[in-house]
Amino acid sequence: MKYLYILVSFLVMPSFAQEWEFSGQSIEPEEAEELQQRAAEQGKNLMLVLGASWCGDSNALIQQFNQPQFKKQLKQYYQVQFVDVGYFERGYELVSSYGEPVYYGTPTIIIIDAISGNIKNFDDWQYWTNASKRSAESFNEYFFRKALEGTDNSQLNQTQREQLASFKERQGDRIKAGYDWVAPYLKEYKNSGAKKPPQSFIEKWVALAKFRNQVHSDIVAAYEQGRAAPSKPLELPSYPAQDWESL
Repeated sequence: MKYLYILVSFLVMPSFAQEWEFSGQSIEPEEAEELQQRAAEQGKNLMLVLGASWCGDSNALIQQFNQPQFKKQLKQYYQVQFVDVGYFERGYELVSSYGEPVYYGTPTIIIIDAISGNIKNFDDWQYWTNASKRSAESFNEYFFRKALEGTDNSQLNQTQREQLASFKERQGDRIKAGYDWVAPYLKEYKNSGAKKPPQSFIEKWVALAKFRNQVHSDIVAAYEQGRAAPSKPLELPSYPAQDWESL
């Protein structure tokens, strides 16, 4: 029931026609590099916001970001760029340019240290995929305090980094295959005008949501493991075949 509630709120929330919106925009890694340089020159972080107009949580994020005072303050700390990922067709080359093979849901907010190019908030990526449940206070606390401090995931040794990079690639490929599997059903539902998604789609969406959230959670745990025991190899999980892998 938890995933069904999240799914319905995620999909049926109305979109907001605001200055910032997901309207088909995309950027190449070279453009992101230019934005990063601009952010560095201004003493800001680079913020990439990956989402989609069909996504209720993306629209909830947009609504808060477009509050005049919040937007003004956000621009003081961040060079902000929105990226429309469509029905999970786009955005992979962009995240790959920052060392990540995949994003784990929408919206995904990537905060990048403009000097080093390191991602500062990987551990929190999934927090904002439930943006519709976050209060205005949590937006302020996160973007104007926690995210500015960031989490240092660069302390892993070479062996650990190689282990984790390989793990991310393998599981990222599986998640992308899951997106390819569910996207046609998502698009069909959104284009149908139905108020509620069909059960056949719900089952697919929930299966993918459980997997992608688990993978991200396990990667965060691996970073914590590496920081706690920098001289030991990482103990990484394995997962059974998923529904879209048994077709």
